Amino acid sequence: MSEEDLPIGKSAIISAGEHEIALFNYKGKYYAIANKCPHRGSPLGEGRIEEGIVICPNHEWRFKLENGANMQNPELFISTYPVKVKNDNIYIGLEGEGGKIA
Repeated sequence: MSEEDLPIGKSAIISAGEHEIALFNYKGKYYAIANKCPHRGSPLGEGRIEEGIVICPNHEWRFKLENGANMQNPELFISTYPVKVKNDNIYIGLEGEGGKIA
């Protein structure tokens, strides 16, 4: 996926093997998190962002984009993935899979 495909304030849901990832462009920085909310499996990629926090579209559970921490329960986290941009292309790292998926 190119930077052009994901303008500031937008998100995309990306599938790679067993992974479904929500990719966000928040204020010009890219964040990748697990797409499914652990509460009811709702797609976080369809949630809204407020001050660096994604809000689940169904029951409003809140997670920090930077580290996946749940705002209601600080012991609950969702997976986050490293994101790099090279030559205007966005790459998401998957642990143990070496790579790029976006």
